[in-house]
Amino acid sequence: MDLPTRLTPVSGSDHLYLWSPGGAGLWGYANCLWIISGDEAAVVDTPYDRPMTEAMIAAARPWLGDRRVRTVVNTHANGDHSFGNHLFPGAEIVATEAARVHQHHEPTPADMHALLHASPPDSPLGWYVRRHFGGFDFTSGRVTPATTTFSGQHSFAVGDEEVHLYEVGPAHHDGDLVVRVGDVVCTGDIFFHGDHPAHWAGPLQNVIDACERVLRLDPRVVVPGHGEVTTADELAEHVGYLRAVQREARLRHEAGIPLEEAVDDLIGQSFYPQLGLPERLMIVLGVEYAHLSGAGAAPGVVELAGKAAAWSFGRRDGARVAPVSA
Repeated sequence: MDLPTRLTPVSGSDHLYLWSPGGAGLWGYANCLWIISGDEAAVVDTPYDRPMTEAMIAAARPWLGDRRVRTVVNTHANGDHSFGNHLFPGAEIVATEAARVHQHHEPTPADMHALLHASPPDSPLGWYVRRHFGGFDFTSGRVTPATTTFSGQHSFAVGDEEVHLYEVGPAHHDGDLVVRVGDVVCTGDIFFHGDHPAHWAGPLQNVIDACERVLRLDPRVVVPGHGEVTTADELAEHVGYLRAVQREARLRHEAGIPLEEAVDDLIGQSFYPQLGLPERLMIVLGVEYAHLSGAGAAPGVVELAGKAAAWSFGRRDGARVAPVSA
């Protein structure tokens, strides 16, 4: 996949730049926000592997000049937002304390490499991970934990810009945070724009609350974790989508409809057909079903991913993304 060769200035902002490597229908291509002001620089989230992270740094070089990135912010612990941390040596890495703790439960680069290459290619999970993750070099990623953690709120300066971090998890994951710089808010993965989301912690009410907190910040520009940069109006529409998923999940759970049948029923009713990756509803409903059942913790990442892969494998002819060779 072709990666951006230059950062894109965020419209109406003097010191903010975006590295946006992918659009809808993809896993693992997260948006990264750069803040470059005075003689300082910071970046919000780092890519999945070394080649992507090096491509991003090269794209930033015309704007970065001889500045060094002093601060890296991770919006949460998923590898597609943090495995590139180690390519910013000496930088302060900031995350919530909950995200730091959760990091120990996340798949490592070695885990992802094994999943990609050891799972049978003709199995649903093996087929799916090769299709969506085969382009990443997980041998080049590294877990680099936060050096500064907080709970609640945290602020720091980058040149003339004040950067404000707000903890909003657990929602998409444990320890989610959002970033506000002026009237621009970077949401991390509480907001996927263009696809059905994958939320691993939940419940959905927490994700709704997190999105509504972003809306109360009155942003002019919203940078989602994945997908195109957008506006508060689009985020408000997404909240409506989340409420619809929440309602439909509760109705089917109360009716005793099994998870797989619930997803089939929902998709069969053309539920938000304009969104990509409908198999992610298996993840979101799986997490919501667990909370509705009083199970406490949501099912594990691999279990949920396996359910989504099996659903997608059964509908291979209608898949949206062309295979990627491993």
